[in-house]
Formats: sequence, structure tokens, C-alpha cells
Amino acid sequence: MPVALYRKWRPQTFEEVVGQEHIVITLQNSLKYAHIGHAYLFAGPRGTGKTTVARILAKALNCAKGPTPTPCLKCESCVEIAEGRSIDVIEIDAASNRGIDEIRDIREKARLLPVRDRYKVYIIDEVHMLTNEAFNALLKILEEPPEHVIFIMATTEPQKVPLTILSRCQRFDFRRLTRDEIIKQLAKIAESEGAKISEGALRLIAIQSQGSMRDAISLLEQLLVYSDQEITEDFARNLLGLPTYEFTYKFAKALGEYNILEGYSLLQQVFQMGKNPQQFARELLQHFRNLLLLKADERIGNLLSITQEEFEELMEETKLYTMQRLQDIIDQLLILENRLRDLTNAPLVMEMILLPLFMKEETVEAQIIQTPTQPTTPIKTEEKEEKEKRGESTPGTLNIDELLDKWPQLLAKIKKRKISLEAMLREARIIEIDQEGKLVLGLPKNFSFLKERLEEKPNRALIEEEFKKLYGVPIQVKFITVEENPILKNPEKEDPKKEEKKLSTDDVKNMFKGKLIE
Repeated sequence: MPVALYRKWRPQTFEEVVGQEHIVITLQNSLKYAHIGHAYLFAGPRGTGKTTVARILAKALNCAKGPTPTPCLKCESCVEIAEGRSIDVIEIDAASNRGIDEIRDIREKARLLPVRDRYKVYIIDEVHMLTNEAFNALLKILEEPPEHVIFIMATTEPQKVPLTILSRCQRFDFRRLTRDEIIKQLAKIAESEGAKISEGALRLIAIQSQGSMRDAISLLEQLLVYSDQEITEDFARNLLGLPTYEFTYKFAKALGEYNILEGYSLLQQVFQMGKNPQQFARELLQHFRNLLLLKADERIGNLLSITQEEFEELMEETKLYTMQRLQDIIDQLLILENRLRDLTNAPLVMEMILLPLFMKEETVEAQIIQTPTQPTTPIKTEEKEEKEKRGESTPGTLNIDELLDKWPQLLAKIKKRKISLEAMLREARIIEIDQEGKLVLGLPKNFSFLKERLEEKPNRALIEEEFKKLYGVPIQVKFITVEENPILKNPEKEDPKKEEKKLSTDDVKNMFKGKLIE
């Protein structure tokens, strides 16, 4: 029966695990000195060995010679666990068994003694997918676990696991593998499989796998199945739908020279050649990240996985950019990568985000808005009060509807001064005007990097300056991240009879401790 390459090369002992020495040594010592916990939490990115180490730990605990840091792999228990048919080692996918009924069933069966092995081991994958009720049910057995039961939980999102569960587990954080570790393991696999593959192709796979050994081995298998000839870097790029380095370099050079015609032509080639838009965005992001690092200090080149020829080309290309422009481009590429997760209208999305980067921006010196602390003339409140009695709107009145109506105009004005800032602000949504009188703008949680850029003093000042020009009211902006796509919270819609809340001149005056002058 055919077996996938990543399953064939799955480590069977602690010694075979790649890149997680800090975890392996700790677990081996705990087995050696009989310091065995009743619950473990393995956290880390996909493809880094969480489930694999969980199975090895189960073998080490139930081996006929165990508990031992070196399971024999020959006894009945080791063989059954390796083949996934052990009665006493139960693997559960929490993504599809996430309810309270499933966990109650586990809790009832866990109290029964193992059929044959020393321990009954439950391996719960993607444990963060359990419901709150299921977590509460699991907590009951973790509080007073039977001596013969051990829980090993794996997750890619430990922040979603309740603290009450975390506090009862020994937590181990798996890290992404380095490119050198992946390349070394792939070379070993290729040699064992009788395949010839260039170092450049191995490096390309390591970059695309993003620290996941499983992804790297799957990509290698895809290349090995396609051809029995020597696999070169160009062949790997074509098969995986990746642009060549020369193609990426040309696009970056065109961007540095503000050559929008060349840039648009290269984008069309991406679509016509059937290249993966997400992969192209990642390649660009990696390229500009290297440019930014080398622009900061060329000595960083010794730490990057690039050839001497690539280093020289990148150093020449850094002359086309300033540090600020490189940061702005990377910001837009991060937005592009996020948007391309939904491949609907990918060409349009790429054009709308990338092509504006070819336009030169006006250099603007941000001015910080300062409210005068001393009035030059007395405040005329009587006239304002008289206007309010007559029902007339006063200067400085601001409401949510007006904010929404003029928001596109604000973006257009900011775009004329700083294109990259407008592109970042476009991702924000008006949430509310808070109790302090600040305009609260929301960004999706995975756009926290944009929040940091928008909060930079020059960017915030430019936004507030254009806001005052357009709306006629000085105001401070506040950026937050929200769990879901931010939407406007308009309290007035909840109660139509409720009088519309407005930001009056008095509110603005109190907010900024200023005074109204004629």
C-alpha cells in the first residue's frame, strides 16, 4: 500500500526528531527519572512535530521495557502505537469531536483501567477547537486524574485554551524549524530515495515550507514524483508555480524606478503564466524583507540564506530605496498576502494594491496639532445658546452619520499626501466616538502590524490634521484591533426614538481643554 513520504519518514524515536532538542531532552529526563506528568500541552505551528512527539511519548510510557526514554519499537505495544491501532492509546481530533458529549464519554471511559498497557494515553489534537462546555468537562478529570491516565494535548493556538486547563498541564512550545535543519533532512531523504536534487531546489523548498517539516517533505515528494531526472531550482519553481528569482528582481527593480509600465507588464505575466498569486506575494515579501535588512546593515547578508550573486544584486537594488519606502512597501505586501487568502478576483486585488506603489508620493512634514491654552478673546457662549434655542446647528457639531458620509473624502485627501498611509487607513472602520471624545477606528485582529504603523506620531498627526480640515473639528484618533471584521457600532439604531447624540462645541472644548475664540 502506498505511503506518503512524510509518513514514511515520521520519526519513531526521540533521537530522530529534528529541531526540537529542548523538548526531547526534557521528556527523556522525565522518563529517565520517573517524573511523569498526568497532562501535557504541545503548542506550536503546524508540521513541527507535536503529534509525532506525542506518539513517541506514548510508546516510551507503554513500552515493555519502559517507561524508558528509548522505546524498543519491537514489543507489541510499540508496534501497535506506531501503526495507530493500540486500544490503550486513543487519538482524538478535537476539530470534529468538540462537543461536551464526546468529552463526557472520554471522562467515563478514562476511569476504566487499560486493557493491556501500563497507561491509557489520550492524544487530543487541535484541543483549542473544543467548546467551553467541553473544556469544563475536561477540567473535571484533569483536576483529579486517575493514576493510569495521561493526556497529551496538541494545539496551534494555545491562547485559545482556557487558563484553567493550561495551569494543569506541562506546556512545551515547539518552534519552527530553521532552513538549514530542513535542508539537511531533505537532502538525507532525497539520497535515501535515490533522487538527485540541487542545493538551490532544497533551499527553495525550505523557504516555501515556512518552518514546517511536514510541508517541506510533501513539496519534495511532489517534485520527486514528477521527474526522475536531477531536480534543479528552475524546475522546482516552474512545477510549484513560483516566479523565478530574476522575475522577482525585475519587479522590485521596476518598483524602485517607479516604472509602472514595466511593473504592470510583469503582473500580467504572473496571471498569464498561471503563477500562484499568494506565492508571488510571499516571494516579494521575502525579497523586500532582505532589502530592508541589507539597507539597515549589509553585514546582515552573512546571516541570510542567499548566494553571493544574490547578495550583490540586492545591495545594488537597495540604492533605489529609502528605509521609509521599503517599510511602506512591506506594509502593503502584508495587506496583499492577507487579502489573497480569498483568491476571488486575485488579479484585481494585486493591481489595486501593487500599482499605487509605483506612484511617487509628496513628501510631507507632519505637523502636530496643538490646542491653544490661553484665549485671546472672551468666549461668546450667549450667541451659541441662542442658536441652540432656535434649533440651529452650531459649529463643531459632529455625528456618526457625518463621519461616514465624508470618510471617502478624508481618504482621498490623505492619499494625495501619502499613498501608503491612505492604503493602511482604508483597512480601518469607524467604531464609535468614545467617552473621552476620541474617534475609535477598528482593524482586524490579524492586522496588528497596521495598528502599530498608524499609531506612529507622524501618521497620526497627518490623519488628525486632515480630519480637522475636512470636518472643522479637532479630534484625536484611537486605533484598536477586534476579533472579527470591524463594523460600525451605532447606538442610535438600537432605539430610533432616542435623540441623536452629537459632539457639541462644549464637548470638544472640554475634551481638549481649549476655549472658543471669535
